[in-house]
Amino acid sequence: MRIGTYNVLGLTGYPAEESRKQIDRPGTADNVAHFTGVFSELACDVLGLEEGVAVGHMQKIALGLGRHLATFPSPIAWPGHVLSRYPVVESRVFSHRGPDEEVPPFSRTAGAALLEIDAHTRLWFVVLHLHPGIVELRNVEADIIRDRLTELLTVTDNAILVGDLNCEIEERLHGNLKEMQFANAMETVGGGIQLTMDTVGIRPHSIDHIYVSPSLAGRLRSAEVVRRPGFRHDGPQSEGVWVHSDHLPVVADLDWPE
Repeated sequence: MRIGTYNVLGLTGYPAEESRKQIDRPGTADNVAHFTGVFSELACDVLGLEEGVAVGHMQKIALGLGRHLATFPSPIAWPGHVLSRYPVVESRVFSHRGPDEEVPPFSRTAGAALLEIDAHTRLWFVVLHLHPGIVELRNVEADIIRDRLTELLTVTDNAILVGDLNCEIEERLHGNLKEMQFANAMETVGGGIQLTMDTVGIRPHSIDHIYVSPSLAGRLRSAEVVRRPGFRHDGPQSEGVWVHSDHLPVVADLDWPE
């Protein structure tokens, strides 16, 4: 099984003023065709997306890929999605907004899709996009996810958490996951944490991650940050030069299921 995570910047390309000349805007035929090709190139059985688009736009891409789709709405403007080769049994949304909350926990997105891997095997696939600027809010989000994961693992021991975690490896979410014995794919089989924002004009960060539950940790075989042409470039930034997103995808391979 190949899994992945990718913050797709609303399917605009980066920088949008250059990409728009070739791929138009989200939902248009050119844009759908472009990102159908991008996601196909990643060759994931299950792909989590952050900073997604309206569900109708993503449905067109899912149809072109022959994938099942789960969408997690955003309380503000940044939905998440799962594109899965496996059927979606149910989905749960963790991102909600109260009447007095200007910036609620998971103001971007957070949710989990239960996938039917086969007649006897199920998998929770969790997509997260934590707050980019407020450490205290990320700490709250980290503890909520710890509690939600504890509940999810009563359904099945198999869980994969992916996303734009918007924090370096020292922050609370990573600590919580390691206390639960989740394994970071890049640390375990990818040669270590690498930059996932690393293209011309972008401040470098290592914030996009894949974690797998203890039941799957021993099945990890490889992981990489995808740095191929089209996903990043070193510059200089000039007319006609653009990439698919300001983030890089992370993918991992498991020798699972049997």
